[in-house]
Amino acid sequence: MKPIILVVDDEPAGRNVIESVLLNQGYDLELAANGRDALQKAKALKPDLILLDLMMPEMDGMQVCQRLRSDRELAEVPVVMVTALDDRNMRIACLDAGADDFITKPFDRAELRARVRTITRLNRYRLLHDRDLITSWIAEKASDGYLQVDIHDQIIFINQRARFYLGLNPDPNTPIHGSFLEIVSRQYMLHPEPAWAGWPLSLENPAQNRFLVRPESETAHEFWLEAAVFEPPVVREGMPHTRLLRLRDVTAEILNRRNTRSFGEAVTHKIRTPVTHIVSSLDLLARLVPRLSPEEISQLANTALRGAKRLQETLDRILKYANVLPSTDAGGGFPLLHLQPLLERIAAEVGIASLTVTLDSGVTNASLALSLPSLEVVLWEILGNSKKFHPAGTPVVSVEVYRHKAGQVTLRISDDGVTLSPRQLSIAMLPYYQGEKDFTGEAPGMGLGLPTVNAIVWGAGGSCRIMNRDSGAGVTVELTIPEAPTENTLLSQEELLQ
Repeated sequence: MKPIILVVDDEPAGRNVIESVLLNQGYDLELAANGRDALQKAKALKPDLILLDLMMPEMDGMQVCQRLRSDRELAEVPVVMVTALDDRNMRIACLDAGADDFITKPFDRAELRARVRTITRLNRYRLLHDRDLITSWIAEKASDGYLQVDIHDQIIFINQRARFYLGLNPDPNTPIHGSFLEIVSRQYMLHPEPAWAGWPLSLENPAQNRFLVRPESETAHEFWLEAAVFEPPVVREGMPHTRLLRLRDVTAEILNRRNTRSFGEAVTHKIRTPVTHIVSSLDLLARLVPRLSPEEISQLANTALRGAKRLQETLDRILKYANVLPSTDAGGGFPLLHLQPLLERIAAEVGIASLTVTLDSGVTNASLALSLPSLEVVLWEILGNSKKFHPAGTPVVSVEVYRHKAGQVTLRISDDGVTLSPRQLSIAMLPYYQGEKDFTGEAPGMGLGLPTVNAIVWGAGGSCRIMNRDSGAGVTVELTIPEAPTENTLLSQEELLQ
């Protein structure tokens, strides 16, 4: 953006001379023929410099200068008086009126260019300095973390909140060692991984959702930071390329959305079977009791009673779900020895008739760092989508379980349903997706509840991917989950069947 210079002179010849000297010198030149016109243009343009003729009718240069200095928005604009008078008392009077410098007619063209260049440069530095002071003050008072990194990923500015989030010394005079990515990687995982590819040199989409996730541990709950990246709109020649990041704590929002959906899923799936038993049994009794034998009446009544007891037990368990996430995953885990019966139960509940489960022999004694309720929600989401979005409603689902690497287990869940577009694949698993259709965490036009899956798995320190199958229609959801210690992870048969 070029510096704006306002040239004020009542004589056209005077304006033309200055214009010819400064033309093609990298300035936007604006002209005013009198004092009132000068004040109006100054108010509208906020120029970087005003070259003001002293001797003008109606309102002379000294009066214009006084008016400028009394205007809060224009008080800091540099004013250079252009005058043919070389009178000491007049110069003192102009300085008292607020003028910054003088140029005496006739002037040297090279000297005028040099004086203008120096003044505009100093004014730009002053404005940038003032703006930096304001920005720094705002950043220090902000509840979000703000930091600026250069092209080498070195932190060149960071406020107190960002120091707190990154675990840095709160003393602003303490030097920061290491790049931004090196510092955040000490305690956070970067998700989604493709969104951070190329950092800091290039970003395909700066506006994309990016997160720093600190997984849950034995001593702390999981913690989520949304990392918003702001690219400078224009990088002027000679200015270093930098990026501004805002780190915002979105833990409560992520977990509220996730837990609300998880609770809804728990209610839906856990009460459907006992309620069906109760309703169907009572319906038969109500319609057919005159034609039923005592034994048949007793059988239907007992079925309804068992359903009612099961419903009572289920509701008691459902009430615990409100506190399931995030606290319980850290202290226990789910033994993979019980995965197949859990998958078979959930598949039956959602109406999937064809399911194959393949467990690698090396993981049968391992446990996932997820509690049973959390894993149930994950599997309900994925298998429910396989059923819901299969063209015929009869998906063939396969689950492969193997050790990804030491300390991590991968679950690959594939179906033969729909094939997703590249855009659907890119947003399907983004937690806190901004374009959500409603409060369910479903992406527009898809209805997939996979953001819930991702939020649970990321919170446990794992990762998720969704991809189209290589052979035929359908998708594969790949979950890589950390292993948990095997002690205290045995589940009772009753827990698995509830």
